[in-house]
Amino acid sequence: MNGYINHSKMSSVLLDMTCGLMDNFRRVILTCDLNKELYNQPLWKHIYHAMYWFDYWCCTPKNFAGAAFHCDNLHSLDIKSNITVTQEDLLNYYEIIKSKTNNYLENLTDDMLNEIVDNCDNKSRFECILGQFRHVGFHLGNVNAMTIEDTGNWPYVSAREKDFKHDLFE
Repeated sequence: MNGYINHSKMSSVLLDMTCGLMDNFRRVILTCDLNKELYNQPLWKHIYHAMYWFDYWCCTPKNFAGAAFHCDNLHSLDIKSNITVTQEDLLNYYEIIKSKTNNYLENLTDDMLNEIVDNCDNKSRFECILGQFRHVGFHLGNVNAMTIEDTGNWPYVSAREKDFKHDLFE
């Protein structure tokens, strides 16, 4: 053995597509007006909400780290916050989540994807990951719609790791 996990097609595709999903966090942070409001919350809070829950669920609650700047209810879209999170704050948290997620996924096998995880509402690892694809896509889609409305430019949406090299806009 060479010391590396033998990835099957499924876990390799999942890793590749998750790299694309992670890149979309970076893209919305760089392209939107973070202080513009959507449903009485600034866009930075919508992004942070998606990042927080991605961090919590994607790699299982056991591996949750959280942002250094987190305070009570910062992740809630129902409660106003007394602080402002900056582009730099979000990019730093993005880098932490990206590194943690890549490490987690690089060590998964297809058999592990089917395991039910403790403290995950009786969900498998695969269900936790797939659920975050839905959740993140919803919130980042809303943010991108605001950017399109403001700028007339369509933010590029990454699908795979190779898309990282694409321009920020279509």
